[in-house]
Amino acid sequence: MGIGAKTVGAGILALGILGAMSFESIGQGHAGVVYNRSHGIEEKALGQGWHFVPFWERVTEYPISTETVKGDKFSVQTKDGKPLTVQVAYDYSNDLEKLPAIYDKFKGQDSETIQNGWLQTRLKKATLNVFSNYSVLEVFQHQGKINAEIEKEFRKSVEPTGFIVDSVTLGAPTPDEKTAEAIQAVVDAQQALEGLKIKKEQAIVEAEKAKIEAQGVADAKKIEAQGVAEANKIIDKSLTKDLINYNAVENWDGKLPQVTGDSTPMVTIPNN
Repeated sequence: MGIGAKTVGAGILALGILGAMSFESIGQGHAGVVYNRSHGIEEKALGQGWHFVPFWERVTEYPISTETVKGDKFSVQTKDGKPLTVQVAYDYSNDLEKLPAIYDKFKGQDSETIQNGWLQTRLKKATLNVFSNYSVLEVFQHQGKINAEIEKEFRKSVEPTGFIVDSVTLGAPTPDEKTAEAIQAVVDAQQALEGLKIKKEQAIVEAEKAKIEAQGVADAKKIEAQGVAEANKIIDKSLTKDLINYNAVENWDGKLPQVTGDSTPMVTIPNN
C-alpha cells in the first residue's frame, strides 16, 4: 500500500474517531455526571465548559449553584381540620461530591424531574407535618415560625441525599370561603374585646387620676386647717394680761371718759 493510501486510511480512521465523539457543553453553575456504558458512573463530574464525549458515554447536568424552585399549589389541613391552600418555594443546589450518588439513586433523571417528583414530595410532607401542629388562627398568627419549621424539616429530609437547601419561602395560606368567614368573625370578636379592654384601662386611669386630685384637694384643706389652728394656738398663748394692758395704754388718747353723778370713770380701751 502506497503512502497516499495510508494517508487516506489514517484520515478516514481519524474522521471515524471524531465522528464517534461529540461536544458536550456544561452550563455555568452546573456540573455533568458521566455515565460510561462499559463501566458505569464516572467518579468525577465534568465542570462547566465544552467537553469531548464519546458515544459510549452519556452526560447529565445538575445545578451546583443555587437555583430557585417554585412548587405547585397544594392543600394542607390544620390541627382543627381547616383546609388551606399553600405554595412553597425553595432555593437549593446539588452537592458536587454527591452528584454521582444522586445520579445513581434517581437512575439518571435530570434535575427538573427530580424537583417535580422526589423533592416536591418531601416538601409537601414537611409542610403537611408542620401545619398539622397549628390551628387555623395560629397559622395566620405565626407564619414566620411555621416557615422556619418547614425549612428545617425539609432540609433534614433531603440533605443526606445530596441536596443543599438554602432557604424555604412559604406563601400566604389561602382559606376557602367558609373558613375565611369564620376567621374574620373571630378576628372581629378579638378586636371588640381588645377595644373593651382599652376602655376599661382608660376608665381605671381616669378614676385613679380623679382620686389623686381629690386626695390632693383634701390634703391641701387639711394642711390649711392645721395651719389656722396652729396660728390660733400661738395667738391665744401670746394674749397675756400685761400685753392687753400695754396695748390699752398704747392706744389711749389721753381723754378720760365723761361720767355724771357718783359713777366711777371707766377707761375704755379703744379698738385700734
